[in-house]
Amino acid sequence: MTSNSRRIAAIDLGSNSFHLLLAEMVTRGGIDSPRIIKRVKQKVRLADGFDTSRNISQQGIDRAKACLSLFHDEIVQFGAGTIKAVATAAMRQANNQADVLQALEASLKFPIEIITGLREAELIYAGVTSTARSRGDTLVIDIGGASTEVIAGHDRTPKLLHSFDMGCVVFQNNYFPEGIITPSRIESAQAQVRNQLSHYQEAFKRLGWARVIGASGTFRAVYEIAQANQQDPIDGQYLTALVSQCVQAGTVNNLKLMGLRDDRKPIFLGGLVILATLVEQLGIRAIEITNGALREGLLAEISQSNEQLALR
Repeated sequence: MTSNSRRIAAIDLGSNSFHLLLAEMVTRGGIDSPRIIKRVKQKVRLADGFDTSRNISQQGIDRAKACLSLFHDEIVQFGAGTIKAVATAAMRQANNQADVLQALEASLKFPIEIITGLREAELIYAGVTSTARSRGDTLVIDIGGASTEVIAGHDRTPKLLHSFDMGCVVFQNNYFPEGIITPSRIESAQAQVRNQLSHYQEAFKRLGWARVIGASGTFRAVYEIAQANQQDPIDGQYLTALVSQCVQAGTVNNLKLMGLRDDRKPIFLGGLVILATLVEQLGIRAIEITNGALREGLLAEISQSNEQLALR
């Protein structure tokens, strides 16, 4: 199929999941905007492939290559004229980054940009605030597989951004190996969150916020559990109770939380501990959930770039 300059593809190579958005530019009221035609998501668990030397394992590389070959076929069939792919924390942190990047680009057959934590945070904020139609002071949190981004902003403009080296996959592997859950392991994970946040939490609090919006799989999993248990709002008390239920289970295999999907169970606790501790330390009262994330921010950026080129 021949390419179409009005068709675009945004690819987010996350540390846990890879996402592909296929969209077409449509004109409404004289304004061009992207309309998403198809979403493709695969759990690649790239950060789960880290060995003790911080290299991504061959198994992790193979999973990523298989996914990107599929993405390539989807893009070609769709006929996208503009393709943008970005990789996040797992690729930033990998010691074998150059070799992995070469292998992944060979499978995708398009260039891949490894972005900084700051750029990742900017794209996340853009994606979340556009889909959630956020106005006023907003705090956005995204818990990924190997990093967590916290962004405070006003309307569509981010004011304070930071990417923390903590994520659901990495925390699960580091603090709950073999799936064993104990109070001391929970406390160790919480201490790491508090330590990383300690230099930034007062600055975030000074900016303030009217809304707190969560993006990513951890938030979606917590929301689905809350829905299944008719819990509203999602606040610190509820998150602390969820952590206690996990401790009572004793192991990941024994987790019996209504609403928790089986595919999320292996990394749920790592993300939950990060979220519960952030809520505690930042004094967050309630959290909203959105489907918008980095990939929507990337799509918006591609759309704006194409529009500027068309106007020249």
